[in-house]
Amino acid sequence: MDIFEALVLGIVQGLTEWLPISSSGHLVIAEEALGLSAGMNLVFDLILHLGTLFAVVVFFRKELARIVTSIVKLHPAEGSQEEKLRFLGALLLIGTIPAAIAGVLFKDAIEQVFDIRYVGIALIANAIMLFCFERFWARGARKDAKLLDAIVIGLFQAVAIIPGISRSGSTIGGGMLRGLERETAAVFAFLLSVPTLVGAFVYGLLTLNKFDTDLASSIVGFGAAFLVGLVSIEYLLKAVRSGKLWIFSIYCAVVGAAVAILTL
Repeated sequence: MDIFEALVLGIVQGLTEWLPISSSGHLVIAEEALGLSAGMNLVFDLILHLGTLFAVVVFFRKELARIVTSIVKLHPAEGSQEEKLRFLGALLLIGTIPAAIAGVLFKDAIEQVFDIRYVGIALIANAIMLFCFERFWARGARKDAKLLDAIVIGLFQAVAIIPGISRSGSTIGGGMLRGLERETAAVFAFLLSVPTLVGAFVYGLLTLNKFDTDLASSIVGFGAAFLVGLVSIEYLLKAVRSGKLWIFSIYCAVVGAAVAILTL
């Protein structure tokens, strides 16, 4: 892989990890367009995900610091802000469990669908899902997540392991489905991505058979994914606040249809 290819893939990862259009699906498409074998650059893919992980950690550093501090504090007062933050931290860990189980149990099956022939269909499904979230379940007003919210959102995140199904779109939509206010659902989804991406990165490293990337490409890919990721997080939050998830629904439908037709 040369520097240009690393830059392109880093930009694609940074944009699509947080915009609700599926980073895994777009990486498959981008690698196919560049003549690279999808699924053969596993170390580099992990580095790209590490870049977007750093982006969300930096963007939500204050919120994450407060959650970690509340967990470390031994005896927070009942009803205090620290206790609420500790509960939120527990919900984030609970919400990670479904995707972790799915990732381990269905690892081989998931690897089989990292194929551009399936990505088009999944993107169309993602478009339908985003449209339904925006059309039918975007009127929630609740600002505090509950245990059942974390479980439902976590199940949506597990489905998003499929390339072409957006993790951010699924988890934000799952929160909206549960009656959470738009921005509350989005922030919960972003915070949930932290333990999920950390777990996926560690699991990916432990299960790799070979480390096949070079330092220069890794630095360029990581940097592009990090910087573009910061911008795309801000853009998605604005889109969620203004009720414009439907824009991404149209995009996914068009791209999904094009990929499905071209790969028949």
